[in-house]
Amino acid sequence: MSEAKWIANSSIKPKKRLSQNFLIDQNISRKIVRLIQGQLGDNVLEVGPGTGALTELMLSDQYRVRAIEIDEDLVGILGDRLSKYPQIDLVCEDAMDYDYKELTGPLWIFVSNLPYSIGTRLIVKLITEVPVIHRYVIMVQKEVAERMVSSAGTKSYGALSVVSQLFAKPKIQFDVHPNSFIPRPEVVSTVMTLQREELSFEDERLRAFNLAKIAFQQRRKKLKKSLSKEGINFDKFRDFGISENQRAEEISPDEYLLIAKSMNNES
Repeated sequence: MSEAKWIANSSIKPKKRLSQNFLIDQNISRKIVRLIQGQLGDNVLEVGPGTGALTELMLSDQYRVRAIEIDEDLVGILGDRLSKYPQIDLVCEDAMDYDYKELTGPLWIFVSNLPYSIGTRLIVKLITEVPVIHRYVIMVQKEVAERMVSSAGTKSYGALSVVSQLFAKPKIQFDVHPNSFIPRPEVVSTVMTLQREELSFEDERLRAFNLAKIAFQQRRKKLKKSLSKEGINFDKFRDFGISENQRAEEISPDEYLLIAKSMNNES
């Protein structure tokens, strides 16, 4: 039975307030699961499993899946659909409130058709605060994916680009047409991966992200104005091609990190 027919025969009614767009294209689901690139029994965290299209494929591939779903109605339906798989752990909770310290043991893989309403906030939270997750396979709005991989000096470059590239290696994989969902969203979606390895200077990376956020909040101003309260001596960066007369979008993630390291050495 196709996923669309399964949904039609069920009591599921997508809730707009939860940004629910259920993936019905089984070929896309298989492509997403192939991107996990894990091993037998690896731990997968899924946020927003929806009807369980991705979840069931991952379970059949012998991944151990913890699925966080905010919708109580869906949790009951998922429990019935996935009951034959002993390695499923269903959690009814808001993913923004979940205690990610519960992710113990070996490294985890994060897989999600991210709800548009929390997508960027959740990814930023996870890549900066939850190092036990080392690989992400996510579906987001195409515009969000482009921002995450954008280079300094481009129109879509911003604080999200900086944090994504300071804490992980983001890569766009493929686009997904609106016809692959019920209900049909108004935007094109993109599947992407992020690889987060063990990092040095994590505190400085977080400080660099905070500097970028401040600078991009006043993106038309030069750094000497937008970062004037941060006590940065820009003279020491002349040899690195960084000037107080530049604007936020002209500074690369590595350059923000260089500035943050300098501030840490002075404190």
